[in-house]
Amino acid sequence: MDKILIVEDSQTVAKYLARRLETSLDDVEIHTADSFDTVKKLLATDKHYSLALLDVFLPDMHDTQLIDFVLEKKIPVVVMTSDYDMALQKQLLQKEIADFVLKDSVEALEYIVAFTERLLHNRETSVLIVDDSTTALRHIGDYLKRQLYQVHTERDPLHALMKLTTDDTISIVITDYNMPQLNGVQFLQKIRRFKSKDDLGVIGISADSESATKFLKFGANDFINKPFMKEEFLHRVNNLAQNLENIKTLKTYANQDFLTKVHNRKYFFEKGIFYLDRMRKEKKEFAVAMIDIDDFKKVNDTYGHDIGDKVIKTLAKKLKQKTKGQDLVARFGGEEFCLFLQDISENAAQKFFEELRREVASTPIETGISESIYFTVSIGIATKPHNTLEEMIKQADIYLYEAKQSGKNRVVSDIPAEVS
Repeated sequence: MDKILIVEDSQTVAKYLARRLETSLDDVEIHTADSFDTVKKLLATDKHYSLALLDVFLPDMHDTQLIDFVLEKKIPVVVMTSDYDMALQKQLLQKEIADFVLKDSVEALEYIVAFTERLLHNRETSVLIVDDSTTALRHIGDYLKRQLYQVHTERDPLHALMKLTTDDTISIVITDYNMPQLNGVQFLQKIRRFKSKDDLGVIGISADSESATKFLKFGANDFINKPFMKEEFLHRVNNLAQNLENIKTLKTYANQDFLTKVHNRKYFFEKGIFYLDRMRKEKKEFAVAMIDIDDFKKVNDTYGHDIGDKVIKTLAKKLKQKTKGQDLVARFGGEEFCLFLQDISENAAQKFFEELRREVASTPIETGISESIYFTVSIGIATKPHNTLEEMIKQADIYLYEAKQSGKNRVVSDIPAEVS
């Protein structure tokens, strides 16, 4: 659980921020204080705060005393003020704070809420800085660490490329233009051969403004001229991080079944075609299976749609638990699911689905009304390669129909009896 400290002598502002943060953040605990003395008492017993939002001026505080005190406790700090003071801002930004923000309107308070949420998300975002200057790496790295990013640095663009091919956790690359071996644009071109703009954000930096056109032309998400204002730089990085997250969310919604959180039919066909082609080229065995819940209408009619949804979600969870990361699981609609298992022998596929059938049949579903209920599934498996993925699915569907007609709660496949 995240804990956030709000230090503000205006009860109206403190209550507004606390309420909005509790609404917009999951699993958060908000502590408030209206004086430096209260802060000292709080931090004497608990220093484990994820973030502190600090008012610049308090009745019992002199200068930046509170800010320095909280920073000494290694707590990330956002400074709030109701008046814009350029001299004060310059002084504060010399300190290791995340940002200096206004709180002079409801819109400004909403910005503080959004910025807080962004900072907490940054803890899960990795940024790779590529620059042959040790000084530049240190300065940029320090800026980003104050924004709570996970920071990696590389002086050699070739080493950076190797890192990007092995580390999928990196979301953003910040690269200088003038570097030995590869300049920033050449480095970018190599990145774009295996990472798209939606999958990996790249910001180019250079003292030469003409480099902007080159960077943007060859796939950079943004460009910043050197020397740059620290605030502008940080906001551009944060904006890119937010945009990448938004794109990822939209892709998830487009490819994911809303109820079960497994893939949907559209995604299965898009990915399954590549899976089928790869299995053929690598001459590996595989299996496509159709799975359908038996007597699902009876479950809905007897216990209601809420319990019906619970049955569907239970099956989806079981399918995700039993499959490997390289396998495809999708809900085709209603109570029907389709699986594509890569690199699996006929014998292993038959055993996998027989085991799945038994496990499903022994999984209780709590109704909240009476004793638990149970459900079963019928499964059809196709393992013999066909011309298209659609033909494989059609064949598995034929075997599924046979399983239903021959009594349900069973597996029917094209696997010879002596193998299975």
